[in-house]
Amino acid sequence: MANSSIGAVVGSLVLGTVIGIGGTFAVTKGGFKKLGGSGSSGETCSVDGAGGGSADLFTIAGKSYTAADLPSDSQDVYFQVENQAYRGKRDFLEDVALRIALAQEKNPSADLAALPPLSELLSLPQPSEEEMKEFYKKNEKNLPPGSTYEQLKPQLQQFLGSRSLSTEVAKKVTEFEQAGKLKFSFAEPVPPRVELPVADYPSKGNANAAFTLVEVSDYLCPHCRTVKPEVDAILAEMGDKVKVVQVNFSLRPTGLSGYLARGAYCASKQSADFFWKYHDKAFAVPLEAQQNVSPDANKEFLKVAVEAGKETGADVKALESCIESAEASDYVNKTNQVFGSKGVSGTPTFFLNNRKLVLAGKGLRESVAAAVKDGASATKSN
Repeated sequence: MANSSIGAVVGSLVLGTVIGIGGTFAVTKGGFKKLGGSGSSGETCSVDGAGGGSADLFTIAGKSYTAADLPSDSQDVYFQVENQAYRGKRDFLEDVALRIALAQEKNPSADLAALPPLSELLSLPQPSEEEMKEFYKKNEKNLPPGSTYEQLKPQLQQFLGSRSLSTEVAKKVTEFEQAGKLKFSFAEPVPPRVELPVADYPSKGNANAAFTLVEVSDYLCPHCRTVKPEVDAILAEMGDKVKVVQVNFSLRPTGLSGYLARGAYCASKQSADFFWKYHDKAFAVPLEAQQNVSPDANKEFLKVAVEAGKETGADVKALESCIESAEASDYVNKTNQVFGSKGVSGTPTFFLNNRKLVLAGKGLRESVAAAVKDGASATKSN
């Protein structure tokens, strides 16, 4: 999901990107977007080593094929290709359309061949010295070694100016759309519908809710930890309308990630309450614990996984025995296999009513709330 706050560092600004810890970020409307990620949000943790629509795509021996006719393992890939193209097209045309609209507001007969740049039309001030120094100080420890403020000042000015412009463009586009002054004539691609076998996975919220949100996450994925408060907020605020299903997708099944996923499964075998308590504890395990380099790392991983269950009230001996069992290991591997075939290639990935959520700059809570509101409106209109 796009970041509205800066957690990245200034790197190769002359190339238009910001090199941050754990990945590359680009300035987008509303903040930073992680490049190269997949799944429902702009930021995902990736697996080790690793669309809907009715229009005809091609014809074979006289038979036409649509996206819905593609093999199930290809439908999500096709959607990702379409969605990436859509986002690029939308971002570009937002800038162009806003530029034309602003120019025509000032001069109805404005010459489209000689429009002023957006920065001029929006009349944004240049970043102040204070803003640049504050940004430099905040990110200093992550900047290229030996670089000084004076050396980076031109890049800082360019970067902060671009960020300010992106934020203002997003704001203005929203204003114009809501006022009916701007409307885009191309539709956002719809994720393909997938059947998710989640009946036996832990869930919270109204069991008969009209909306089912499936979270596919990994306990040691930083982005999963970041979004957890939003999932908790959805349950607290919309638990009567939304059921949340938790699927533990281990990015490293043979590492600590896999042990914690096994621990959660084993806790769920004792009770749902033990599972959710273990779930919270597993998300609190220090990330450094996965880097264990002792001669018997598996023993240390087991110890960490068992420790996470000590304050849950679960039978610790039974938990430990279960974590070491082939049953728990097979469960984790099968989950990865099944959900990998459903389009999960990184975490967190979210599905709402069997369609992958593509947040595209929106928060998870905001997106789910909007869907619930639209659903309620549709029901009333019927």
